[in-house]
Amino acid sequence: APLLAGKITAKVAGDLATDTIVIDSGSVTSEVLDSGFNGRVSLADGAIDLNLRAVAASAALPAAVRGVLAERTQLSAALKRDANGNVIANAIRLVSGAFSADGQASLADNKVSADVKGALADISLLSGDAKGAITFALNARGANTAPDLSLTVNSDRLSVAAREITGLKLTATGKGDIASPAADISLTGSVNDEPLDFKASLVTRQGKRSINGLSLSLGDNKVSGDLALDDRFLPLGTVALDLPDISPLAALALEKADGDVRGTIVFSKTGNAPHVAIKATTDSISRGDLSAKTVTIDALIANYVAAPA
Repeated sequence: APLLAGKITAKVAGDLATDTIVIDSGSVTSEVLDSGFNGRVSLADGAIDLNLRAVAASAALPAAVRGVLAERTQLSAALKRDANGNVIANAIRLVSGAFSADGQASLADNKVSADVKGALADISLLSGDAKGAITFALNARGANTAPDLSLTVNSDRLSVAAREITGLKLTATGKGDIASPAADISLTGSVNDEPLDFKASLVTRQGKRSINGLSLSLGDNKVSGDLALDDRFLPLGTVALDLPDISPLAALALEKADGDVRGTIVFSKTGNAPHVAIKATTDSISRGDLSAKTVTIDALIANYVAAPA
């Protein structure tokens, strides 16, 4: 249900002067939204100073975020806009069950600045096989068309399918430039005391994008490759798999699976149609009630974006 579906009720109480509107209290409510605000608006120069709060039914929010939210989500912020059109949002706070986030953001003189920190206190909301908590931090600085971005995700301890993931740290830094994106990603930690190390770089040179140095090691498991990216960011190249024990990798994906896989995944293109060819072998593999032994895979998935076959 959309936030403003059904009957909508708006109320405002305040004073109107020659050049200022003072809002002592205001509200907008619907079947799924209860919001309130107060502050002032300058009629002379367009400056705004508002305090906002809202409680919404999480079912009315985008489906992509509902999985980690409780039945209702609370949001509050202090919003300021100056006479030059610069906007600052302070004391941003979002709380819903096990999920919380706090931060501030501004857009001034065509430059963006944002700092958000948060936590998910119960990772089982993402997977029933997982237990533990994560924290995260997101930062953005620079020109609004190409800010410098950084993201960190940390967890001291997670338990997934009877495996302990400790010291998990994901770091991603880059440039948010649509024309020339760049990023460096790393993931470290350990799974049942086996060291985890993942790294990859998104690089743009002379208008061509690629993923360089793709490398994953977890115990004896290895994944590696270098991929070019076309204009639609679809990959071209080969990824090599040497996975004698997939169970710790499955745990990283908050899944439970066992077995081994060795082979290659080749991404290619004929005209504008992308293809992926998988050649792999496994002595045994299982996930849930599904299992197989001594399997050889030689498959081509043609035009896997538009009409896979």
